[in-house]
Amino acid sequence: MKFRNIQNEDYTVCAKNLVSAYEGAPWYNKWTEKEALLRVEATMSGFNSKGYVIEENNKVIAMCIGRIDYYFSGMNQFCIDEFHVIPEFQKNGVGKKLMNSVSNSLKLDEIYKIFLITGGELAENFKKKKTAS
Repeated sequence: MKFRNIQNEDYTVCAKNLVSAYEGAPWYNKWTEKEALLRVEATMSGFNSKGYVIEENNKVIAMCIGRIDYYFSGMNQFCIDEFHVIPEFQKNGVGKKLMNSVSNSLKLDEIYKIFLITGGELAENFKKKKTAS
């Protein structure tokens, strides 16, 4: 598996992957590829945007995109806007590898805090399931 920065050429495949990653349990989101591509492009359009992917055999299988929130006294942080692993690679440590790699990469830019805002019933049910297992 190879971790690297996202490139513009990855956006279309990342959008397709986003659709497949969220169409099943526990989310059951009904993204279209057009909506997903707009989400990826919009998130990556800012000067403070950062994005990363993991490849397996030259195929993008996971993505993390977000933005740096700038604060005083070096308290900059990275806000994850989208994070997914395609279904056939879920539950194999790919998400953990992606998160660890993102964290290590951000430390090079002196960013030590990462956050993901998620919520709602779907997220709560997913959290309960993970806590019970």
